Amino acid sequence: MAAPVLILNGEKDTVFRSGEMDFVRAHPRARVELIPRGGHLANFDDPDAFTEAVCRFARHLSVRS
Repeated sequence: MAAPVLILNGEKDTVFRSGEMDFVRAHPRARVELIPRGGHLANFDDPDAFTEAVCRFARHLSVRS
């Protein structure tokens, strides 16, 4: 079974977002979350939104266990 994957990008990070949907299509348990108005360093652009996205993903994992 494939492990869950979170692809967490800044909404405005066009370089790293270019292949995200290809990855999602190839990986059955991948999902994309975007940090609104975030760029390449979304964790610096909006650390609270970044942390919340990671926590949301972790909560989702603990519910499925």
